[in-house]
Amino acid sequence: MNIKTKCKKPIIIAGPCAAESKAQIALSLREAKKRAIDFVRISLWKPRTKPGFEGLGFRGIDLLIEAARLGLSPATEVILPEQARAVMDAVLGEVPETRLMLWIGARNQNHYIQREIARVAASDKRVLLMVKNQPWSNEDHWEGIVGHVLSGGIDKARVILCHRGFIPNGVNPFGYKNVPDYEMAMRIKHTSGLPMIFDPSHTGGTVDKVLQIMDEAMKHEFDGIIVEVHPDPTHALTDAKQQLTWKEFDQLRV
Repeated sequence: MNIKTKCKKPIIIAGPCAAESKAQIALSLREAKKRAIDFVRISLWKPRTKPGFEGLGFRGIDLLIEAARLGLSPATEVILPEQARAVMDAVLGEVPETRLMLWIGARNQNHYIQREIARVAASDKRVLLMVKNQPWSNEDHWEGIVGHVLSGGIDKARVILCHRGFIPNGVNPFGYKNVPDYEMAMRIKHTSGLPMIFDPSHTGGTVDKVLQIMDEAMKHEFDGIIVEVHPDPTHALTDAKQQLTWKEFDQLRV
């Protein structure tokens, strides 16, 4: 990964937009195992703009356990504190030596819930919490999210921020799905003292733009990436246009 970073090694999170089936995740785990991936993305709950596939939910937790048994560290978005607790209890109970990443997505802007998820995550040192920026461009709000999360009592050493761009507001010359503000991301990174990773999938919106936007991101001091990679993107149930194949993912690597 050719990202400028002060970290010893960039943080790499990769896997499908959503966990869809046992077979899909088995293929993803096989490919992830071949690569130096820190966390494999196995997202069980999917917020949707319109009704559609909302993820496997609680019945998919066994897929995270399977990843951990294979020596891979699983990562999943959680929307509610009870989801965070259920994932932690199941995965860490079955594979105590694993690391687990939970994340709070861009649409989860209820500060009570943000704080409670952080409080749950804070209870176990094996858990990292990643937090994405809100959909609209507002630096004060982004700083507020960080404050609410930290007020849940989680150690700053276990919190990672993620820039996934903002909803376009008239200025979008490259036609991105969400427009990055690299300067704001770097200000938030430095004022908070927290690592900042980049999400090329939700900023780019299509495979060609994901690859394009990575060239831009590499000019800034991001500490890693979270990228959507699917074994068969054309048949993905969510965000099919922006998910890379594993061969395309390899193009992001040095």
